Amino acid sequence: MRKGFFGLLALLLIVSCTKDDGQSEGFPPDLLGSWSKTYEQEQGIIINNYTFNENSTFKRRIEWFGFNGAPKTELTESSEYTGTFEVEGDSLFFRNLEGQGGFDSKFWIKNNVLHLEYITYPADAPVLTQIKYERID
Repeated sequence: MRKGFFGLLALLLIVSCTKDDGQSEGFPPDLLGSWSKTYEQEQGIIINNYTFNENSTFKRRIEWFGFNGAPKTELTESSEYTGTFEVEGDSLFFRNLEGQGGFDSKFWIKNNVLHLEYITYPADAPVLTQIKYERID
């Protein structure tokens, strides 16, 4: 009986002394928030935004400005989708809530820039691709 009591007491002390540093579980807190990448093209501008939330959901919004002969200040099209994300080490896994699959990438954050590195599959061969998103919040 004494061993069980002291074992339980030791377990309670260990649990109560565990440091709570306020970080979200499962991913680095500096990933949370909004990130943006702008593509300037001759015919228009494309803005690609990601927003990562504490509940492991994300939103991706893409906006096209100035296409189809419109001025580059005019929004000509947009699309948005949501999903969930998971982090394991330096890997970021995106899952689309609309059931359109997912996206997996290596990632790191340096100087408020989110780097995504992944493999694309053009017609001829896989290509290692890297995109940088700047923090916007």
